[in-house]
Amino acid sequence: MFKVTLEDEFKKNPELKAEDIQDVQAWIKSQPHLPPVPDLVVVLFLQACRWDLDLTKKTIDLYYTCRTEYTEFFSDRDPLSEEILETARAQQVVYLPERDPEGNQIIITRTSDPDTKKYNFAALFKYITMSTEAFQLDNGTVPGMVMVCDVGNFRASHFWSIPFKQGKNNMRYSQEASSFRIVAVHHINIHPLIHKVLQFLKPFLKAEVQEMITLHSNLETLFQTVPKEIMPKDYGGEAPTMEELNEQNLQRIQKYRQYFLDEQKVVVDESKRLSKKAKQSEDPEEEKGWWLLKKLSFK
Repeated sequence: MFKVTLEDEFKKNPELKAEDIQDVQAWIKSQPHLPPVPDLVVVLFLQACRWDLDLTKKTIDLYYTCRTEYTEFFSDRDPLSEEILETARAQQVVYLPERDPEGNQIIITRTSDPDTKKYNFAALFKYITMSTEAFQLDNGTVPGMVMVCDVGNFRASHFWSIPFKQGKNNMRYSQEASSFRIVAVHHINIHPLIHKVLQFLKPFLKAEVQEMITLHSNLETLFQTVPKEIMPKDYGGEAPTMEELNEQNLQRIQKYRQYFLDEQKVVVDESKRLSKKAKQSEDPEEEKGWWLLKKLSFK
């Protein structure tokens, strides 16, 4: 399914060692609850975890565990479904054709339709993760991913509509189980609400994630990091428009439709897990605290 080969990955990544792939594969085989994992997927995790073997193993385990448990994100992943098509019309997710000077891939997300009724957080996260997987199938590893979040149309009603459990699961998966390396997160077209949102989220974000986040009051400061010419025409750049690039992204995930239909069946078998899995907290007081903090943050 991958358009790249192991040979391509060895050429791109001098740090990649065949013995590390073998080590991880031997460990996977020793964990009967885990499904088989292709070598190229192991490479994605090694690179995302900066070649740390122990962290790679922990992340792979959590990746498949989350994909088994978080059915709101990882089931019904048909790119031709009305849910995904509606989300793609209201929420744009684009991958720029050109990379930044360090070779990082730029991803831009934007709420194109501010109507809260069309905002489905679970479907949006599904669309984003499917987009990333399709990109990796085409390209394999890249030095890093740079997220540019255009929050100009993001409203308080969008934030209030995110269910507690979905928000919590998203935080855990994104920060601890991802197969790609995010190196920077830029928020553009910011307004006072965004400061409140980020202040609210701060306790839930790891320190290293907080350090990646930059808020831009104008595009000129963004262009100091992301060259203007590689940005879409919507932002004064030379790349195709956001609408065109979002359509290209949608077509890419549709190209891999069979992959997504098959991949959602690749899950862990908890009955075969050798060591007891740490149970994620389900304290009802935690959810009450989430909503109380929201109310206090958005007074």
